[in-house]
Parts: sequence; structure tokens; C-alpha cells
Amino acid sequence: MTLSSRAQDVLRVVAAALVQDASPDLGARVARKIAALPRAADRAELDLLLRLFESRVVNFLLAGIPQPFTRMSVAQREQYLRSWARSRIPQRRKAFQALKRLTTVTHYTTPGVGRTIGYPGPLGPPPQVAKPIRPLVIARDSTLDCDVVIVGSGAGGGVVAGELAAQGKDVIVLEKGGYRNAADFTHEESEALETMYDAGGLLTSRDLGLVVLQGATLGGGTVINYTTSFHTPAAVREEWAREHELPHFTSAEFTHALDAVAQRLGVNTTHATPSARDRVLIRGLEQMGWHHGLLPRDVRGCPQDDGCGYCGFGCRRDAKQSTLITYLQDAAARGARFVVDCDVRRVTLERGFATGVVARVAEHNLTVRARSIVVAAGSIHSPALLLRSGIALPALGRHLALHPATAVLADMDEDVRPWTGTVQAHYSDQFANLDEGYGFKFETAPIHPSLQALATPWESAAQYQTRMARLPRTALVGILLRDRFGGRITVDRDGDPIVDYRLSRYDARHVRRALAAAAELLEAAGAREIWAPLSRFISYQPGAPKAREDWLARVDAAGWGPNELLLVTFHQMASCRMGASARTSVVDAENRVWGIRNLYVADASTFPSASGVNPMLTVMAIAHRAAGIIATH
Repeated sequence: MTLSSRAQDVLRVVAAALVQDASPDLGARVARKIAALPRAADRAELDLLLRLFESRVVNFLLAGIPQPFTRMSVAQREQYLRSWARSRIPQRRKAFQALKRLTTVTHYTTPGVGRTIGYPGPLGPPPQVAKPIRPLVIARDSTLDCDVVIVGSGAGGGVVAGELAAQGKDVIVLEKGGYRNAADFTHEESEALETMYDAGGLLTSRDLGLVVLQGATLGGGTVINYTTSFHTPAAVREEWAREHELPHFTSAEFTHALDAVAQRLGVNTTHATPSARDRVLIRGLEQMGWHHGLLPRDVRGCPQDDGCGYCGFGCRRDAKQSTLITYLQDAAARGARFVVDCDVRRVTLERGFATGVVARVAEHNLTVRARSIVVAAGSIHSPALLLRSGIALPALGRHLALHPATAVLADMDEDVRPWTGTVQAHYSDQFANLDEGYGFKFETAPIHPSLQALATPWESAAQYQTRMARLPRTALVGILLRDRFGGRITVDRDGDPIVDYRLSRYDARHVRRALAAAAELLEAAGAREIWAPLSRFISYQPGAPKAREDWLARVDAAGWGPNELLLVTFHQMASCRMGASARTSVVDAENRVWGIRNLYVADASTFPSASGVNPMLTVMAIAHRAAGIIATH
């Protein structure tokens, strides 16, 4: 669905109001982004919203301005947009954030625009290297047969593919995204988001309160993640064994699985040279006397230079040991077949047995018949696939954990150039155990224009441009929350996933504690001005008595509801969780879907709860163990 002509006319004016010196075609480019949104309901909602902007009655009632938006003065338009951003009505905040994010991210990720805010863009062209994997070409309606079909190629699916191919199984891997390797990693943000992130980086919860960033490319999230490779914490393993009746999590078998995947990926702490971002974090932690440690990373020969900061758009050096260059290449060398740009719509079921999958590749139908079916599409798409397939289990899609992430940011006196250097090198667990294993981690992450555009509060086009231009001297303390209470995945009438998630009061208290501690840390690190990614710009300058306390009071007054504080998820877990009963879980201790023979799930959706650490290694260990089980069936 494309926007109506009336909505497009309004969008051009909205884009010009949001972005100073916007190019004449910005509105048209944002319209194309809206047309590419995965859910028809979201596209229709934005079309209606933009048309409502032209209603004199609506604008008078909501903003006290009895004019169509396109006939307002510049000052009136900014007043109007601020009223939506700050509204106590959640739907108005949602509408503003939808337009603000789409417009500002589209603008600041346009090639060359970053230079206006001190961001250099790509550091040269990608290398000219060959593509070692040759995906099948599906040029007509087709049927394929194999021993095992795997839906997804990331941390779970990639490991299962490599291990089962090594066991002599005939394996087919189906990947929703395309196949891109180092030769395709242009490091242009807009291109990377469109080609390697799910929904072009536009996936969100239903209320837009949480941005969902996950991979959609051959190799999945392992291609675009930040290389952090924690073993599953012992306390979490014990919790899963005790509370969910899964004793294998504390067994030597699972320890062996963790060690095996860590060895294959070369996980180490010797590639942890701190970036300027990390140095700010370390300085603050040491001044406070708080814990910090080296992050384990799945890299070999990583130079940890300026280019390393672009690793979220793919590692050009193949230093990051993603499944793309490890397990998937292992599988390909042993005869595994791959189909990319493949949208798997359902699992075929006959009398309690799973017999294969049905998918679409471009305009062609693809049926894959297999003895075993492994769903490893991630915690958003795995439950959606099972729901589309008619599987009904009480826990299916529930208990979704997302490790909601946010940050406190600061203007520093020195150049930080936060897009450069080791993607993540240091962390702090000072507050990881505030209550029975729940709390938050401090980490850093590269800040490229898209993340800065999401985080920066909008007050006016001029204010926003000034704040964006401070990017080179911006530092952040990233907050990674272990959430105790989860959300849910359902599907719409088209079978597409809907993410429902609302931060619980329990978890919100930990987020507030995290903002206060992160601000204190940045003060200790020498910050000039400290702010947070709120719906309005609220900052303070350290030094005045009670400055931080007054800032927190203003943050509290601004609100903690959806679209009042930016929340992002890089880790999605637990929506097909493992357990001891079909009443409370989706898969059993051997990754089998309850009540369905030959059907397995092997990704982060099987976590019994949030892991509390970057989940990649845990996913891989679960998949390694599952592959051993599947190989014997």
C-alpha cells in the first residue's frame, strides 16, 4: 500500500518541519519507507494520521490551532508537533514518534548527510572477495526433499546446520533475508539497514514503545551483532534448572556445548582494546570504584581500529566469527543447500507429525519435505510461524523477553567519535543483581547517525540539528536490562507477527535506577552536559548542588510511558520457551514442540527467561545440544 496523494502532500510538509534544510525529496523517500512497513495495518494508520493533520477541527481540539497543518506557519507547525510529542495521550506520542523516527533516520542516513554533523560515513569501499556459498535459484514452483530443513540461519539455525551436515545429514537452510558477505558491506547506514535488518530496521512493538533491531540476512544476527560472547551465567543456569525443571542446564553436557561453540568461534578477551567510548565508561567506573571487566568477543585477528565501529553493518575483514563464515560455510562444504529471500509461511502437519514447510520465494511457491523440521527464525518469527501453522499451546508467543536497552548520553570536552573503535570492549555488572538476579548491565555501543537520530529529543528543527551536530563529542553509557516480566507475540490477519510489550513497574524501577547510576558515572568521567533519549530534551550540567536529583525529578515528571523514553531491543528471547510441561512451555528439554513429532525449535525463543547477558553463545550451545539430539532421531 502506498500513501494516498493527500497524505503524501502532508508528509512533505511534516518532513520539512522536522528536519532543518531537508532536501525537497525527503518526504517522498519517507513515503517509500512507509510503503515498505511489514504490516498493512501500520501503513493504513499512518495514512489516516497524515490526513487527519489537515483537519481544522481535529487540530483545534488537539492543539488549539484551527488550521490544516500545511497552512500553519513554521512556528505553529513546530508547536503542533511538540504538543504531539509531549502528549499524555499515548496514541499521539506514538504518532509523533513514528513520523519523527522515519523522517530523521531517513535524512541522517542519506549518503553524505552525515558529514554535516561531523560523521565521515564509510571508510572506503568494501573488499573484492568471492562468495563461497551458492544459494539455490528458485525460478518456478518447486518441491525439495531432505533429511532436515532449518528455518533461519543465525546463531541457532547456523549451528544446527553445521553440526547436522557434519553428521552426514542432507540439510536445507531457508533464510528470510538475502546473502551478503564482505564484498557487499558498503557501510552506508541506509543500505545496511534496508538489506540486513528485519523490516529495514523499522520493526517495533505494536505501540512503537520499543524499537526491535534484529538481523535478516544469511547468518542472521551474528552478521550484524557486536561480537559479545558471554557464557550463560551460572546463576541463570541454576535458575533454569530449578525453576523450570530443566536439569540439563547445570550439567557437564551443557558446559561442553558452551565450550564447543566458544572454541569454534574463537571467543577471547584479548581483542578488547577500549575505544574512546569505552575509555569514558572505564574512567567513570574507576572513579566510582564500580566493577568493570573485559568483554569476551567472537573475533579472530580483529584490528580494533576505526573500521571496527562499523561492524554493525557487517565485518569487512571477516574477523567477526559469524555463522556466515563458520557453521554455514562448514555446512556448505558438506553439501548443505541454501535458499535465501525465502519467506516460510507454515509448517506442514499430518496426524501429529511435522512433514515439511511451505514458503514463498519471490512469486514462486516452495515446498520442502523433510524428516525433521527445525524452526530457528528468532523470538519474533518462530512463534509467528508456529501460530500460522495452527499449533495451539498456552505458552506459545508468551513470556517474550527483550532485554530493553536505553542509555544516558553526555557532551564531553574531548572528541569521542563514538562511531569508531572496538564495537564493545568493556562492561560493568555493578548493578546486575539488584533483586534475585535481576538488574542491569552497563555497556557501550557505536553511535552512528541513525542511533543518534533515534535518541535525540526533538523540540524544533533548529534545536535538533544543533544536537545532532554534537555527535563527535557524544559519549554514552548503554543500559541493558534483564527484564523479569515479558510480552507476547501474536499474528495479524495476514499472519505477520505483532509484538506486544510494555515495561512492567518492577522493571521500570530498575531502569530509573540505571539512569541515575549512569548519570553519576558520566559525571565522574568528566561530562559537560548529561541527557537521556526522552520525548523532550531534559539535561543538566554537573557541578551545581543537587543537579542530578533535580534532573531525575524532571525526568519523572516527563513520564515513563511508551514513547516517553526510547527503548531498543537487540536481544529477543523466551517466546517459545523450554520447560517440563505443555501447559507452561512450548518445547521440551530436547527442543521438541509439545505434541508434534519431528518438529524442533532451536533459537533464543527457547530460553526459559531472559538470560541477563548478550545471548548469542547461549543460543549456540542450545542449538549444539539440539543438533546432537536430532542427529539420533
